Amino acid sequence: MYFLDKLTFANRIKTARIFFIFSALYGLFLRFLKITTIFPVTYKHILEGHSHVAFLGWGFLAVITLIDFAFLNNSVKRSKYLKILYLLMAFSILGMLFSFPFQGYHFFSILFLSVFLIVSYLYLWKTLQLLQKNTDLASRFIKSGIYFYFLSSIAIWSIGIIAIKIGKQILYYDTIYFYMHFLYNGFFVFSLFGLLYRYIQKNKIPVKSIYLKRFYWFTLAACIPAYALSLLWVVMPNYVYVIAFIAGFLQLISLFYLFGIVKMVFKKIPEKWIRLLFFTIIVSYFFKITFQFLSVFPFFMHKAIQLKPFFIIGYLHLFTLGFMSLFIILLLVLLPKVNLSKIGIFILVLGILLSELLLFGQGILMLFSKGIPNLNAILFSASILMPLGILIIHFRKKSIR
Repeated sequence: MYFLDKLTFANRIKTARIFFIFSALYGLFLRFLKITTIFPVTYKHILEGHSHVAFLGWGFLAVITLIDFAFLNNSVKRSKYLKILYLLMAFSILGMLFSFPFQGYHFFSILFLSVFLIVSYLYLWKTLQLLQKNTDLASRFIKSGIYFYFLSSIAIWSIGIIAIKIGKQILYYDTIYFYMHFLYNGFFVFSLFGLLYRYIQKNKIPVKSIYLKRFYWFTLAACIPAYALSLLWVVMPNYVYVIAFIAGFLQLISLFYLFGIVKMVFKKIPEKWIRLLFFTIIVSYFFKITFQFLSVFPFFMHKAIQLKPFFIIGYLHLFTLGFMSLFIILLLVLLPKVNLSKIGIFILVLGILLSELLLFGQGILMLFSKGIPNLNAILFSASILMPLGILIIHFRKKSIR
């Protein structure tokens, strides 16, 4: 039974995917700006447009559409209220797509972002109401993700005030990291794993319930204190390091239960290419958790900050592309069973892997006072594969099986 009718689902995913294309093209343009100065544009403004469209236009819209499909009843299909809210969110992201590159954080971009946040609150609050009676573990994951989204957005309303009153000092950047942490490790991590749990439920995959419960509880217990990991870019009191260590250690423990879950899911996925995609996602998540834990130690944090264009940017792309984006694609294949181009997915994954290897490889080489010649040109060439792969995925004829 389809909870969200096929046409509505297809149109929503198409909208999210179009924003994914624009975000990838912006990312490619950013790479191009590293090797030329012929365009009189502000790099930071393009970067802000790229990041907002990637997380809100692609990630957020795709995830809430999958949640509607997997969890909610026909009230989503009948509700004009939810349809209007979705259209308003898409329109506000379209506004951000064009306003950020030209003016950065200014009147119109702030206006569109504010509209998006308010409308997203209304949409997610309605989602919580529809999920109110659902007490299963998959629904708890989704509810937790939504609450973390609300928590993360507090920072957005605070950033402007802090910038005016205090300026771009430590508190300003810590507020940005607050938003990023609870959006990444809160909303996206919990929502995506909640959707995976839904797949496990629907297909009656015999995963040990203790693994499912403990992965949820360890991940939940670590999320709030793990914000301390984002504060270690400056010297902090000893208790902050203790909190960060505990949070990082809890996340490492959660991996043990996740691997037990993944092992059983692997056995039930029939096609080899889907298993390889799933493997890439889990490896990305493993490195994400490992890098977070290593950041507790001052040596690793100092080196990461010292080589920010490689290690920290590499980490952000590891999450955005290797984990979030590929996880959404996997869920599209597994849950509503959308036919997607295997070639397109392969090209996208290849572009992600090459870019990550180049970024982290350069960072490691620079620790030994070496480097990759013509890195920016090579990175630009590798990055072409990502929008190319997404375009192939988008324009290939698709259907829901």
